[in-house]
Amino acid sequence: MTSKLFSIPKPNPNATLRLFCFPYAGGAPSIFMPWVNDMPAHIELVAVQLPGRGARLMEPAHNTMDALITELMSHQAFITQKPCIFFGHSLGSRIAYELASHLLQTDNAIPLKIIASGSRAPHLKSHKRPFYNLPHDEFVEELKSLNGTPKEILENTELMELFLPLLRADFEIAECYQANKDALPTPINVLFGTDDVDVTAEQIDAWQDLSAAPITKHEFNGDHFFINTCSDEVKQTVIRLVTNL
Repeated sequence: MTSKLFSIPKPNPNATLRLFCFPYAGGAPSIFMPWVNDMPAHIELVAVQLPGRGARLMEPAHNTMDALITELMSHQAFITQKPCIFFGHSLGSRIAYELASHLLQTDNAIPLKIIASGSRAPHLKSHKRPFYNLPHDEFVEELKSLNGTPKEILENTELMELFLPLLRADFEIAECYQANKDALPTPINVLFGTDDVDVTAEQIDAWQDLSAAPITKHEFNGDHFFINTCSDEVKQTVIRLVTNL
């Protein structure tokens, strides 16, 4: 696999299972690098690298879920080559669900489970007002309030100008996309932060509408970006979920 869409930090041709990881809005594969060395020997971690970041920095970012899924589905042979699990955080959770739904609709193999972290169920609208199209200064202030964009980017004018189109595009998808309410046969594990003001308890429970199997919920002490502040705990939970099938 040579596509820049997939970053495989520790290739494992003998792996019997792949864990596909989808980052949050503005996120890159580097989020998942600390997990690699702790993965069980039979699991190959594949971080999804969307355009506009990392090795694809100079490519224009997708600003619709349809365009994003079209690119992913063009690699369906690789995605379904081995049994797999999807993990996503925030927007990444909703990408994971939509991709699984498309795989099912096209009679492809679907993930053994989805681990949806830090996200409302994707068939629900956000309770927050959209901000992806706000004027520059207001948009940057919204980014600061989310605590997800590194300070070294927010405080560097040149870096902000470089990453602004990507961030606007990602948040346009995050704020405008709404899934169909279709229950997948795939079990869904839902991870959430106790202090996450962006995701309500009702929006977490609504993931049950999207799975024919009972969902399981896993709580972490933290806000929307508990994936960073509780990184070790999240990593161990994910490893437990991908090994207990």
